[in-house]
Amino acid sequence: MREAHISWHANSIAKSEYASIAKIAHKLEVVAHLDVGEKGIRQLIIPTFKKGMGPEDLNKIPFLTFEASFLEENDTGHLVVWNSHPLSLAAIGFQNIHIIPPYTFGGDGIEITVRGVPSGISNFLKTCRLFLPPDQVKIVEMADDEEKLEQLLTKKQIECVIAACSVGYYQTPKNTSLRLLSEQMNIPRSTLQEHLSRAEANLMNWAAESLRKN
Repeated sequence: MREAHISWHANSIAKSEYASIAKIAHKLEVVAHLDVGEKGIRQLIIPTFKKGMGPEDLNKIPFLTFEASFLEENDTGHLVVWNSHPLSLAAIGFQNIHIIPPYTFGGDGIEITVRGVPSGISNFLKTCRLFLPPDQVKIVEMADDEEKLEQLLTKKQIECVIAACSVGYYQTPKNTSLRLLSEQMNIPRSTLQEHLSRAEANLMNWAAESLRKN
């Protein structure tokens, strides 16, 4: 699995089809894909409009259609738009990659994250260079979940976590006790508790680090 962080600076945007956005919004932050079709993507966005601009002005952009507003009185909130830009259509055509929200595009530039198999990332970058050559591309190799867990936990910790989950130890309320689980696994209760505690700590630290990166 590979992840590509792709960005275009404001100067590049000013010379592209995205230049029309620069007149209306500093940035449009895409927080979710609501629908994906052959002719575009329905996106949930958080807009940062330029002074005097608003949702209806998005219809002036050839590839955007404003559909619904969930803005508050202070113009903060969400909008629903339909995006039919050729680059968005090209991304739809690749079955082995995903564009990961949140990402931004607008007058201040574009920043997107694409995740997928190496060949898919490579082909998508070739397509990007045809439409709008990126100013910066950062490639990050990602270990799959199984490989990452094997790095985080010992074999015994993995065995104990799987056993605990299979009998409902982590459900609320618990379906079993630590004593019963230790008897079923035929290991001392204190040893089982140590394996689970270390595994829980490693998993929580990993989760926290992943959330900080996102």
